[in-house]
Amino acid sequence: RVLGPDAVLGATAREPVGARAAVDAGASYLGVGPCHVTTTKSGLPDPIGPEGVRAVAEAVGVPVIAIGGVTAASVPTLRAAGAYGVAVVGALSLAADPAHATAELMRALTC
Repeated sequence: RVLGPDAVLGATAREPVGARAAVDAGASYLGVGPCHVTTTKSGLPDPIGPEGVRAVAEAVGVPVIAIGGVTAASVPTLRAAGAYGVAVVGALSLAADPAHATAELMRALTC
């Protein structure tokens, strides 16, 4: 309400009940995960995998962004599960060739 009707507000979700609550509270997109094991953050709960992404995506009417251990190889499966897009850190920051890794991710997203 404070931000106005044109604001883009994200929230984090791991399961459908929390996802619906976040949308009801005003979230216009959801970061969902961790999808896979990741080394960029410690203390995370177990990965939810593509099945968890699917459960959340089917429960809400806002874009779902898959996060956590996402690689170019996992993008097609996550997109098929209902992810609108992905967020990455390790796939680029830990890559020997970040430019090549970025190109691979872009190819995976546009196929």
